Amino acid sequence: MSNKIVFIGVVSLFFLTLFSCGNRMQEAEALYKEGFIASKNPDSLNEATDMLLQSLALQDESKPTELLVKTYERISRMYWMLDYNEKSLDYAKKAVAAMKDIDNDSLRLGAYNRVASCYYITDLPLKFDSAAYYWNKMLELAIAKKDNKNIMDAYNNLGAMLVRQEKYDEALAMFERSYSVPAQKQADRAKYYYNRSRCFEFKEQWDSCIAAIRKSLPMHDPNDYEAIAKLYIRWFYAEKHLNHHKDACIYADSAINYMGQYLEEHEREDLKSVTERHQRERYSNDLRLQRTHWLVVVLGMIVIFGLLFLLMMFRNKRRMESLQRRMEALNLRVVREEQVKKHASAHKEETGADLPSPSTGEGQGEEVEWTEEKEENLSMLYLEQFKVLKEIFLARPAYPKLRQLRYHTDKNYLPDEERLPLIDSILEVFIDPLQKLVATYPELTEDECIYALLIFVGCNNATASIITKTSEATLRKRRSRFKQKTSEQVFNLFMGVK
Repeated sequence: MSNKIVFIGVVSLFFLTLFSCGNRMQEAEALYKEGFIASKNPDSLNEATDMLLQSLALQDESKPTELLVKTYERISRMYWMLDYNEKSLDYAKKAVAAMKDIDNDSLRLGAYNRVASCYYITDLPLKFDSAAYYWNKMLELAIAKKDNKNIMDAYNNLGAMLVRQEKYDEALAMFERSYSVPAQKQADRAKYYYNRSRCFEFKEQWDSCIAAIRKSLPMHDPNDYEAIAKLYIRWFYAEKHLNHHKDACIYADSAINYMGQYLEEHEREDLKSVTERHQRERYSNDLRLQRTHWLVVVLGMIVIFGLLFLLMMFRNKRRMESLQRRMEALNLRVVREEQVKKHASAHKEETGADLPSPSTGEGQGEEVEWTEEKEENLSMLYLEQFKVLKEIFLARPAYPKLRQLRYHTDKNYLPDEERLPLIDSILEVFIDPLQKLVATYPELTEDECIYALLIFVGCNNATASIITKTSEATLRKRRSRFKQKTSEQVFNLFMGVK
């Protein structure tokens, strides 16, 4: 039996662990999705980073998964956008390290690109060599997968790095390779000519620079005001160095116009972001205030119910103390009356006369008789004991169990391990007056007394049948016999007859 219990416990613990792990992973994935969506909004970068870090805390970093790699990569991107370059590089390295046991080339390409980009913007001594190493690994994998987009991105990134190193001819060669990749889109061609114009600007080959700008401008998105403004500024410098001052002024005006539109658009976006942030803060404050109100209400209700509970406990305690005092007084009166009865009976057996009156002394005055009236008064004290003990029993834990049995739907008898403790708890309370009742009416049987007590404490025949494992027809016979063997007053008390 013990081995079976241990086995059940181990299995339950195993499934509970699996369930908790599953819940943690589901919660981690939900937080990652929320953080990913929030990262699209430039004003929510801090909130997005917090969500992603919470998602990471729910994951087991010793067991790499695709979700873990994506979380590392997205956190690195957030720190990169927030200008925390060292933290961004650390998480990018973690993403690459976690990819060792994961077979997902798309994630691996993203991880290589992320760590290379982080090296590119750091102030480390060998940053260009490290960036080139990871972009070349990205390029090799992209070529192996025939992923044209990542091939173009790798060439463009390597070319931009060579521009930073002032290796303009090598950078132009990289841009040419990027342009040679099939399935070019208009945006890719615009980017190609844009990069060529940069290289020719640095090489001061102004005619070639202007030619690249002329080809790049029509391909750019007309709403990309920043890129177009930069092209016109570059065109202005080229015309200026060629001493074409009139044309230079025209392109300078165009650059100013596009830069103005760019700043105006950003101003609208900033205003929109401020408005949205204000609305979110207002909603958060309202929600916080609402939660505070609910918290105050809940705490108030808890305090009120707590006070009521303490009041009820205090009231019940006082009531029980009062009942105990009443019971002690009744017991004292019963003991006194029983002693008087005992002495009177003993004296009468010895002398054949009644007990002398206490006021006159022995052999003097009127003698005291133990009359039927006194016997009836003693019986009334016994019955009063039953009434007080009933009030005490109603406060015991056994009484609610008896009450619940009244709503017992099936008619099956209670097993002994349930019914016997209930009967014992009743007998424990009423044992003293019950013994006196049996002494007064010796013809009463134990079954008849138990039945009478069950009815007395509030059970009906159906409940008594369940507890005593007796049919209701037999219980009706016991009721009849109890009535015949006791007085009308006793019967009315136990059976609730008014």
